[in-house]
Amino acid sequence: MDSTLTHTRNPLTGWDISALTKTGKGETIAAAKISVNGFPEYDETFEQPLNQWQHQLTQKGTYPGDNKVLLEITDGNGQVIRAQDSW
Repeated sequence: MDSTLTHTRNPLTGWDISALTKTGKGETIAAAKISVNGFPEYDETFEQPLNQWQHQLTQKGTYPGDNKVLLEITDGNGQVIRAQDSW
């Protein structure tokens, strides 16, 4: 399973954050959570397991300032895979 987090400066305020997860053979995605600076911003459990998932948050985080994004993906076996981005 491969997860990626990226961020770009939003011209209005804060940052736009993109999350993407792709599975390998035999893997599935059961749930996804995104936290920005310790606050939950996205939390979804999928009725049908997914092979690929992506989501974008807009105008999150602080500018100027330090930011930390945590992505947690739960696979079909209940294991949590984490990806982090900070700037």
